[in-house]
Amino acid sequence: MKTRKDKIALATLSIAVGMALCSPAYSAPQPSQNTSQEQAGSVVKGSYVETANSANYDVQTKLLGPTDIPRIEQTANFSTKTMETMSSPASEEYILNRNYADSSTFPMRLIKKLNQPWTAAPKSPITGMAATCFYGVPAYKAPQKFDPHTTPITVTSDKVSGDIAQKDKQILTYSGKVEIVQGDRKIQSEKATYSGEKKTLTTEGNTTMSSGEYTTTTQEPVELDLDKKTVKGTKTTYQLNGSVLNGDAEEYVFDNAQGKKILKKATLSGCPADKRSWHMYSSSVEVDDGDSFGSAWNDVFFVGKVPVFYTPYANFPVTNKRKTGLLPASVEYKSGYGFGYELPIYLNLAPNYDATITPGRDPEHGAKYDGEIRYMPFENFTGSIIGTYLPNDPKFTRVVTTTNGTAYTENSDSTSSDRKRWFLNLKDRVTFLERDLVFTLDYSKVREGDYTYLSDISQKDAAVTDSSLVQSLRGVYDQDKYDVSVELRKYQNMYSTSSFNTYKPFAMLPQIKLRGYDTYNRFTYRTEAELTRFSVEKYTSDNKNLYMNRMHLQPSLKYNAFDSYGTTVDFGATGFLTHYDQSDLKYFSTAYQQRLGYANVQDSITRSTYLLEAKAKTTLERKVLDMNHTQTLEPEVKYMYIPYRDQRNIPLYDTTSRYDEYYTLFSPMRYAGIDRIANLNTITAGFTTRLLDSHDRENMRFSLAQGYNMDKQRVHLNEYYDNSLYESRHRTPIEANFDAEYKSFNYHAQAQYDPEVKEFYAYNAGIHYTNKMTGFKTGISYRYLKNGNYLVEDGRTIKDLSQIGLTASLPLSPYWTLFGASYRDLEQNYNIDTKVGIRYDECCYSIALVYEDYLKYNWAKNRHENDRVIGLNIEFKGFYTVNIRKISDVRGTNTHYLPDVIPNNLNR
Repeated sequence: MKTRKDKIALATLSIAVGMALCSPAYSAPQPSQNTSQEQAGSVVKGSYVETANSANYDVQTKLLGPTDIPRIEQTANFSTKTMETMSSPASEEYILNRNYADSSTFPMRLIKKLNQPWTAAPKSPITGMAATCFYGVPAYKAPQKFDPHTTPITVTSDKVSGDIAQKDKQILTYSGKVEIVQGDRKIQSEKATYSGEKKTLTTEGNTTMSSGEYTTTTQEPVELDLDKKTVKGTKTTYQLNGSVLNGDAEEYVFDNAQGKKILKKATLSGCPADKRSWHMYSSSVEVDDGDSFGSAWNDVFFVGKVPVFYTPYANFPVTNKRKTGLLPASVEYKSGYGFGYELPIYLNLAPNYDATITPGRDPEHGAKYDGEIRYMPFENFTGSIIGTYLPNDPKFTRVVTTTNGTAYTENSDSTSSDRKRWFLNLKDRVTFLERDLVFTLDYSKVREGDYTYLSDISQKDAAVTDSSLVQSLRGVYDQDKYDVSVELRKYQNMYSTSSFNTYKPFAMLPQIKLRGYDTYNRFTYRTEAELTRFSVEKYTSDNKNLYMNRMHLQPSLKYNAFDSYGTTVDFGATGFLTHYDQSDLKYFSTAYQQRLGYANVQDSITRSTYLLEAKAKTTLERKVLDMNHTQTLEPEVKYMYIPYRDQRNIPLYDTTSRYDEYYTLFSPMRYAGIDRIANLNTITAGFTTRLLDSHDRENMRFSLAQGYNMDKQRVHLNEYYDNSLYESRHRTPIEANFDAEYKSFNYHAQAQYDPEVKEFYAYNAGIHYTNKMTGFKTGISYRYLKNGNYLVEDGRTIKDLSQIGLTASLPLSPYWTLFGASYRDLEQNYNIDTKVGIRYDECCYSIALVYEDYLKYNWAKNRHENDRVIGLNIEFKGFYTVNIRKISDVRGTNTHYLPDVIPNNLNR
């Protein structure tokens, strides 16, 4: 039950919303004082027309009187009452609740909207921590286009005096809150004088000039020439609106007629004006209106008062549009190998073409050149070409294939001069027929025999499947009730072994899939069809290609028998018809036959079976805790029946085991792929319970399920290797999931428990804490999987997987942060990945020292080794950054292998 105070607060919020929606918006006129020469509300007008060679000008002076005071007071009272309501204890508690609904902050958001909320600039915007350092910076607004020759100039002030009788010698003096406006440009000053003889307006005292893009301030006079359409001033400071960039200039000229801005002896910095840690000095700066880039001459970069860099000319961006130039560099130090670096160069080739070329040096592998070309030749066609080239890698150990098909590994101490390594990736996407028809290309390749490239170089752009590079061309046609896909897929094997020909993965040349689906009344039907031609290139001694065909048809029909009040009952039937033509299996070696899991060579096999299923689920709920929370109970039960079919002579073309958890127990597919369909006579029962807050956001979720198979499981994945512990048992493990959020904590736990042997087969858990006020965050995670790992020394002996992870980010002060992460294998007692860093971060620059030590497998020596990286990250905000090679997250606890994430998926 809500307290009386809460009800009053909510009622007040509702009244505030109603007033905001119903009340008109008001603007307050400036108060003025009458003098002997003017009356409140009067307009003093001056005009002048010269010869045909001179432009017309028009100056209007309008005095605003104290009118409409009741409307001003009404607006002020409305704002005051609304702010009082939003500042009440009840409102603050409501807003501080991280699970609040949007409606709770609607009045505040509405007020901010009416007041034109702050907007960041497109270039070097103020974000994050910098918002507190640059408090008060005006919002960015897109510049207004207007003709300076025809747009009138309006002057308003508290007082105006002067003689307007003689047109050639008009002298008008404006004083008290003077505003000179033309278009979106405004000059505000304490005093301004208009000269009819010179056709100028000159300000005195504190003067501010502003537009949507910039704001300048000076104590010196500013001269506005009405004929030349120029604005001149000296000793001014400027701020780019919505941006961290600011500076000062000894002289400046804004030529509105030519659309130019010229600054003399100017500085530029991304630091607050009163705490300038770095700045760029230029003898002259010029920016043209409408241009995305400016020019600067004789530029010197200062850190403090020390000059560290000089260039006679620089071309810099004033918007976020692209331009050829240098990108942030990366530097690293690697123990035992020295320094490495990357210096990316951006090339803006055309509006629809660009490229990045990155020369550099890898401490361990020598000179390294990366390149990426991005293109969009047509509106519906995008693509990229990515390449890496190492001209002479001293660590390269190549596998050489002889003419008779045997292979040997080159000695790493070989005197061979052929140490070149390279990588190529092509990605393209083209669409037709309003994007219903899509073609994609993803092709990756390395030099033949370079089987350790991915482990040595850590190529981020490679598409990898089962340690093989993917080479795929795919087309998809998608409609409301059906879709068709055709794919040609090959692989480049990346196993580093002299018998690598034995383990070539199957190519699919092609794989065609067709799916159709529709509903009628309570029926839903779906049909899937597939035709795949598998191949292995040059397998036999005479380099013969081997081919196998698979055809699959899978129609299904489901009937919704009952659906009311949160309860559903469904029945379904699915047919499976698969045919294999595989006479070329006879060429495979015994080792390959065991790996593919088939007992005997059978040239042609047809397998047919079916699935019958029935499922019932209901949702119950009740109010709990403070009666603002809801607990649900969602029990469900499912029966599935698939008869046994002998599949021992069918190879595992693209089928493997699947990790079980709560939801997979309700699936009839016990394996990932269609080469094995398990026999089922199974009842699976489970339930999910959730705790929802007053806005139906999940605070907690717990699920528990187990299946019972009334028939013994007779379909095994591979007859030659140990099968799952549970394939021969009637009961599946008990699957449990738990996710929760409470204040600043996030929890996750998942487990597989075998009640027959009374032990856990797999489990993992994680706790994550975040303090948004201080910035402190930490987490701990653990995972276990029985027989889920290999001995690190040889990579063949099966071991249990038992690993723990710790992450933490500790603010030592408002500027210093210590952060780190460590993942360790407890079963074998070795480090997987450890990272530690310290970062100093203030308004305009940051420095981070980061060290990371992660495990890496040396395929040439068949052993694990530690890869250690140390680097210094320096960022001059809004100007330039020096990154650390091989450490992507220099600010936090993401490591080389694992990101630091919230362990549960509630409300996401």
